[in-house]
Amino acid sequence: MLNYLKVLDPINAKIIEGLGRQGPKNVSNLAKTIGLPSTTVAFRIKKLMKGGYLNVRAKLDSPKLGLMKAVLFADTKHGLENRLLNAIENVGYWTYLAPCYGKFNGFYAVFSFPALYKEKLENYFDNAKQHGILSDYVFHWTTNVYEVSRNFDWFDFKKRAWSFPWEKWVEEIQKASENLPERLREPKVYAVGVDKTDLLMLKEMEKNGTIGFTELANVVKITPQGVRHRYHQHLVKRKLVAEYEITIFPYPLQSSDLCGIFLDFEEEQFVAKFVNAVQNKPFILNYAKAIGRNSLVVHSYTPKIEFSNFVESLDRLVERGVLRDFFYVTLDVESFRRQTVSYEYFKDGNWTYDHEEKLRKLATIMPITMA
Repeated sequence: MLNYLKVLDPINAKIIEGLGRQGPKNVSNLAKTIGLPSTTVAFRIKKLMKGGYLNVRAKLDSPKLGLMKAVLFADTKHGLENRLLNAIENVGYWTYLAPCYGKFNGFYAVFSFPALYKEKLENYFDNAKQHGILSDYVFHWTTNVYEVSRNFDWFDFKKRAWSFPWEKWVEEIQKASENLPERLREPKVYAVGVDKTDLLMLKEMEKNGTIGFTELANVVKITPQGVRHRYHQHLVKRKLVAEYEITIFPYPLQSSDLCGIFLDFEEEQFVAKFVNAVQNKPFILNYAKAIGRNSLVVHSYTPKIEFSNFVESLDRLVERGVLRDFFYVTLDVESFRRQTVSYEYFKDGNWTYDHEEKLRKLATIMPITMA
């Protein structure tokens, strides 16, 4: 804990906040914006990453790849956890997967799935429930999952401690703008705007957003000059990277709760108010809007001693007519897994998905007669 808090000095805080706003690709411009020498900024970023405190990952604009984001909260009977895990892995196209506990005791998953086959995925989970692998589940298509930039407004650098004025935040939500951010508008088009080489570059940037052109060239087997050209003319020009995820947990994992939360709002204006009031808060990692609903999927991260206060704040939002309802699951911080865009399923310029084969494999995971 002491080592962890030592890295949260005012200079590192400025750098981390700046990375969230501008991304990692222009350190000189970042340094100029926050009033520090570029050598200092570059050195500190490298030190934070080397120490394991900071990760920088590209977040892809899924609709521009022909992919739809989706979330799954899945419950299963005791003893069937491994079968449920196998069933989710069988689908492919998952990007985040973690055991979950609470309203649903099973697994929580996020997918980037070909829009062309969206009904197939819905049918797959219906079949999984018929087989008895799932006892209950909630599944929703969503917008891109957008990051909340790391912010240290609630951190006292002299006391080296966080404060959480929850009531002030509840009041802030009610006074916030009713304009839904443009990035949460539901996509109209899901067109494949990449080739296989683009995808290979993007999946490497998902692992390390600071990767250089020479390193990318070794992966995609073209010259660094060719990589540079593709980066600017394909990835940047087409805006295939939506943003960068600046991962630095503001408080250690061992003393914190990581949760997936489904928030159902009374009206769209309240969705906007909530989102606009969490843009600089340390307890929200990211969020997405459920397609066709006034609902958000939120990933929260709170110190264990503050989680009950967070839930009580959500209760107050229900009392005041902002929220209609909500539920949450706690995610296993020791066992969560993530993977990059599923480039291996991209063939001849299109995404592939063999639904019948997936159902046949599902039947071997748990035949209906066993359910």
